[in-house]
Amino acid sequence: MPTQRRIEKFTRIASLRDLDAAVVLEDIHDPHNAAASFRSCDAFGIQNVHIVFEQEKPFNPKREGKKTSGHTNKWLDFHLHSGTKAAIRALKEQGYTLIATKVDPAGTPLPSLDLSSIERPAFVFGNEHRGISEEMAAAADRLVWLPMLGLAESFNLSVSVALTLNEYFNQKRLRRPPVPAGRIPAPERAPTDPAELDTAHAELLRRWLGLKE
Repeated sequence: MPTQRRIEKFTRIASLRDLDAAVVLEDIHDPHNAAASFRSCDAFGIQNVHIVFEQEKPFNPKREGKKTSGHTNKWLDFHLHSGTKAAIRALKEQGYTLIATKVDPAGTPLPSLDLSSIERPAFVFGNEHRGISEEMAAAADRLVWLPMLGLAESFNLSVSVALTLNEYFNQKRLRRPPVPAGRIPAPERAPTDPAELDTAHAELLRRWLGLKE
């Protein structure tokens, strides 16, 4: 029998679970990457995780990567789908708004999207190398991208999930308003002419390019 302390702890956590939102992982290659994402789902109170198997080898989310997930996978509800088409149909039937992450400047920067106004958001993340499928991108209600300023083109899967759920948490639970798109820094709006850089940044550029004084 569970102790009174355990009952109280689990009652508190259960009351805080978000049963409206979901995370969708489409065709993930490495189960450990998925497991690392489960830990973020638990931390931010997301109970439902949908996993889509299309081209990649299926795995059991309750068994794979227990250490990576911090054993949080046993507390989550998993919904497995055989193929993207079946997953999209099931999610739409359940009334989810599909918010898919994609490296696409034509999309909306995630912090600018009013997440608190979306009743049942489902945050979709794609394969570690290919990203979301074209079929999923076409079905998505919103395409979003995570602002970043580095040389890498994208965050890894578990980081993308954590950053996305943190933004959702800030807006939904902490009532922080969306950030106007014009306030989000973007690399394409930064200088491309070395002559425009100040001394410190010009020195950094020279080091990166292997140039001498």
